[in-house]
Amino acid sequence: LKRRHEFLKEARERANANNPREISVRDLLTQWNAKARGQRISQQVEADLANHGLVTSPSFRKVTLDAAVQLVNASSKESDIPNVESSDMDDVEELDRGLTLGNLPSALGGVMSVAPNATFEEAVTLMLLNDYSQLAVLADKDSLWGAVTWKSIAQTRHSKPSASFADAIVQADELRYDKELIDVLPALEVADFVFVRDEKKAVAGIVTTADVVHAYGELATPFFLIGELDQLLRQVISGTFKLEEVKSLCRRPPESFDDLAFGDYQGVLDNADSWTKLNWPLDRPTFVKRLDELRQLRNDIMHFNPDPVPADAVDKLRHFIRLLHKYGD
Repeated sequence: LKRRHEFLKEARERANANNPREISVRDLLTQWNAKARGQRISQQVEADLANHGLVTSPSFRKVTLDAAVQLVNASSKESDIPNVESSDMDDVEELDRGLTLGNLPSALGGVMSVAPNATFEEAVTLMLLNDYSQLAVLADKDSLWGAVTWKSIAQTRHSKPSASFADAIVQADELRYDKELIDVLPALEVADFVFVRDEKKAVAGIVTTADVVHAYGELATPFFLIGELDQLLRQVISGTFKLEEVKSLCRRPPESFDDLAFGDYQGVLDNADSWTKLNWPLDRPTFVKRLDELRQLRNDIMHFNPDPVPADAVDKLRHFIRLLHKYGD
């Protein structure tokens, strides 16, 4: 805690001196002994930064773990950070935040471009060498003229063999890095790509339909497994206990078993008397510890933690589900 306080104090001094501290999101999280941006740790980071008059630019929630952010004065940057005191963190309602363009590596990873006066040969060569389907057409890092694509080149040359390169430039969507990914889908459906501007309004990257499919695909398997796990845990508890028996073990007394949440499952199964009634030949602390890991994983996925799902997450879910089938059926 003292080390974190000194870090924030020094960052505030540098921000006041117009020499902001620059740090990767990954290294920033280590100040809170965290490796990923779960909802609660992200709220804690925001609250502690706010208590020192700081925010990150760009928002640390809306870029990748390895992206660099600056710690700047909150008054110098328009921010969407909620006003939360650190001491009130346990009472904070968790806020749903979707993935943003900036959470995808390609969004701020740079963009290959050609000048407006380029040639067809230059564009085609770059696209072939890099296996790209499109290129940005930039006069400079801030001035986006549009894009050239295989389709625009083919259509232009087919309709007019003597056409100039400029004739093949098509309009391209350009969006801020903090745009919610779900709101970008209509544009991707039409064009298959969008260019991304960073917090300084420079064209900083490109996001394609394939990038978005990959991002949502990584969440799909654990998402469905968590749904199956939720159903199995509810079946075990509703099939073993009466509702009145579990009410006192839940955070909020449920009106039916359908009202139970993961935290309630954990509260019931961590109770020694309840565990005895299950008559499972398993170690309760070990079982509940893994259930708590999966509860946190569930929260990260359902609240769109922008960081990759841990490599062993799917295996842990499948093993736990298999165990419940064995002893809970």
